[in-house]
Amino acid sequence: MTQFLDFEETDVPLDKKEIVDEIARLLGMPAPPMSTGSTEPRAIFQMVNDHLGLGLDPRLGKPELARGIVEASGATWDPDFESRGATVTKPGLLAVLAAVRFYLA
Repeated sequence: MTQFLDFEETDVPLDKKEIVDEIARLLGMPAPPMSTGSTEPRAIFQMVNDHLGLGLDPRLGKPELARGIVEASGATWDPDFESRGATVTKPGLLAVLAAVRFYLA
């Protein structure tokens, strides 16, 4: 995955909702509701962008925002971090979580 995944395996949230909840918790904000079928909300990526002052274009789609967050931290965005239909995969969300932890460290 990403080079900033330095937390214990037991600390890794089990599902996408838990990852979104953890990102929001780290930012000190309420988690946005999940979309249909456990799809991560675009709002979580915009929250990270806004809270951390990354300056990513707010018109970007979910995978592009997530990629910008991860790459701005110095980590690499892997092809398996996104899937068709403008969805960020669980590994992609974990990379965003790792980036948030990196920024807040």
